[in-house]
Amino acid sequence: MPRRTPAASVARGHRQEYEQRVNRVVDHITRHLGDPLTLPELARVAAFSPYHFHRVFGALAGETLFGFVQRLRLERAAAILRDRRDQSVLAAALDSGFGSAATFARAFRARFGMSATEWRGGGAARWARRRPASNPGKQVRKPGKAAARGGGQTARRAERRAERKEAPMPIEVRELAPHQVAYMRYVGPYGSDGIPELWTRLLRWMSTRDLAVPDTVRLGIGYDDPTITAPDRCRYDACVVVPHDFAPDRRVTLGEVAGGKHAVARFTGGPDEIAPAWEHVFRAWLPGSGYQPDDRPGIEVYRGDPGVPGRPGRFRCDLCLPVRPL
Repeated sequence: MPRRTPAASVARGHRQEYEQRVNRVVDHITRHLGDPLTLPELARVAAFSPYHFHRVFGALAGETLFGFVQRLRLERAAAILRDRRDQSVLAAALDSGFGSAATFARAFRARFGMSATEWRGGGAARWARRRPASNPGKQVRKPGKAAARGGGQTARRAERRAERKEAPMPIEVRELAPHQVAYMRYVGPYGSDGIPELWTRLLRWMSTRDLAVPDTVRLGIGYDDPTITAPDRCRYDACVVVPHDFAPDRRVTLGEVAGGKHAVARFTGGPDEIAPAWEHVFRAWLPGSGYQPDDRPGIEVYRGDPGVPGRPGRFRCDLCLPVRPL
């Protein structure tokens, strides 16, 4: 590998500073989708001048600032409509930040090629079949639908077969504390390509900051549902919990992970087993639990060395689904 020149290192440092600032804006937008979001406000979050910030964001994010906001609002509304039958189309639109039913209707049809009513009436399932990837950490999902392909009797038989095959996995509901984290972000398809490399980079950085110790807590957070979001736009954060007085460098961004009530499942297995484990939470546990998913992403919590002694390729973590009473 060629040695990086001082000029190249400086340039890389400057780019990392830009990426950190844009990440802060993305986090702010995600937390405040239902609120009015203005260019001056978002530019302040990034500590950039409003005059050119939309160009800076577009250059780093690959889409315009308000195109990004609109996309996340539509995807949030689509998930609500798919999963919450008791919520009206108008309520889903307003909760996601749209100011009127007409504006939402036009934007929804332009994005998904169908009306919100058609989406709720079966269009969501057709859309998902065109995007077969899965995000095990995304919390807003209809329990039991993952195995349903044939409809009616066929779907129910498929679900019963899947449930019989699932090994018991203890799940308990408990309060989790909020955390400050330092994170690196990956944007792209979920799977075995970009995310393992992201964790390798974070672990390498942790070793330079004396964070790779036995009691270190790491979090994996997938923000998007690729049955709705285009795979190349899906976001995943590899995080390490840090103290509140932690001074970051340009290679990571500081963020806050909310606490609160979570359904916690203890997972032991390999990378190809974690998605079915999440599905077990949704299919076998959630419908009879008295809880519903809260509107926040699920979290994978890794404590210390997650490896299983004598079993290469297997690891332990807690799958933590934010929930609220039904």
